[in-house]
Amino acid sequence: MLYEPGVCNIGKNEIKKRYELAVSGFFLTALLFFLLYFYNFSAVWFVVLFVPLMFGFEGLYQGYLHFCAGFGMSGKYDFSGTKKEHGLVKDKQEHMRDMVKSMQINAYSVWSAVLVTILLMLLKAFLH
Repeated sequence: MLYEPGVCNIGKNEIKKRYELAVSGFFLTALLFFLLYFYNFSAVWFVVLFVPLMFGFEGLYQGYLHFCAGFGMSGKYDFSGTKKEHGLVKDKQEHMRDMVKSMQINAYSVWSAVLVTILLMLLKAFLH
């Protein structure tokens, strides 16, 4: 894998970190869901699930797309474990493509987390 503006800015090691973030976010979401449900909090409290869901989806999309939104916004790439390890994006148009991709990933993550949060709130409301 090599850096490709707006397409790929992380390698194998960074992709693994993004999937670890996804697993952590989704695990924390499940844990909070069961705690809130078990202790009979009202469905309104389930809005707190948005935060770990957001991190979960952010990690999932970044790993799947081989693109780190944070690196994209700050003009970096990192292919740790490969010949071209890491660096800065110097071309302004390439950085602009990276920023657009970063904003898309953030938007996908927010909307996915909003949708799942609403579904979990509805699930709680219908279960009681």
